[in-house]
Amino acid sequence: MEFIKPQIVIFANTENKYIINEVIAGIEEEGALYRLSYNECVDVVKMAYDAAKASVLGIGIGISEDLVCLHSKNLEINTPLILSKTSENFDPRLVGCNAAKYVKGLPLKYLD
Repeated sequence: MEFIKPQIVIFANTENKYIINEVIAGIEEEGALYRLSYNECVDVVKMAYDAAKASVLGIGIGISEDLVCLHSKNLEINTPLILSKTSENFDPRLVGCNAAKYVKGLPLKYLD
């Protein structure tokens, strides 16, 4: 019997280590586990939805060069929890933090 860890799944198609590491830091700050995989999909919403379906917790994050998406497997594919551009005033750590908070049933932090 294989034990599957309850973890947030992250699919990324970028080599931007800053964004990936900040999202992971947000997840870790909230005490949650994660699994990072690289994915060739160009649609970040689909990537996040597929990550959510792959997660035992039902929460997934998709990261591309210019977008970050947080999704739940319980939502329709076109209605993610968070879809944000990676601009100068964007804090990717909040996406990871909100993913962990959603899993725990806590209120999400506000994104600018």
